[in-house]
Amino acid sequence: MRKMSAFLELPGEPAFREVQVILTGKRRAVIENYRNIQSYTREEILILTPSGRLVIRGKNLVIPCYTTLELCIRGQIESIMLEEGNK
Repeated sequence: MRKMSAFLELPGEPAFREVQVILTGKRRAVIENYRNIQSYTREEILILTPSGRLVIRGKNLVIPCYTTLELCIRGQIESIMLEEGNK
């Protein structure tokens, strides 16, 4: 499968359903390939992914939009951590 994705020049994350985080400064993050939102407060958002649990901490965090494919987070993002494994 990896040889095929390399041959087709597919990016690794979507091809193997790994979580992808796109960070724009400290104010916006887009998470792709997530499973679900485990918990959500204005200071911490816990997201389950195929790779483990993604922990986003900050201030005034909001989720202005989400679909089954991606999740947008806005606010003052202070840290992003991936806890590997099935949490």
